[in-house]
Amino acid sequence: MHNHRPQELTVDRAAGTLRVVWQDGHASVYALHWLRANCPCASCREERRAAALQTDLLKLTAGSPPSAEIVGAELVGNYAVRFGWADGHDGGIYVFAALRQSCPCAECNPSGPPPLLPDD
Repeated sequence: MHNHRPQELTVDRAAGTLRVVWQDGHASVYALHWLRANCPCASCREERRAAALQTDLLKLTAGSPPSAEIVGAELVGNYAVRFGWADGHDGGIYVFAALRQSCPCAECNPSGPPPLLPDD
């Protein structure tokens, strides 16, 4: 079964969501800010890992926070999608199987969506 393959992907910029209808008909709605916070690129993963290790430190940045506005998207083969964010970041490849496992609906993940990729 290929339940992790989408039949439809829709970005609703006004609502700040990505809606995925999977091959089995299940629909998942992801908040764009959640997608950006869980960016799977190496630099974002390393930043999250470093932040987790330094829980006692307060990190202040002068720059603006990462954008949660999608300005472009492209399919990566038959297995993933890459988003271009308004701040120019476009390194994350969001694998469909990982997105499906992180479906935020109460039926799939009653305790809330797990991280898109485990940061171990």
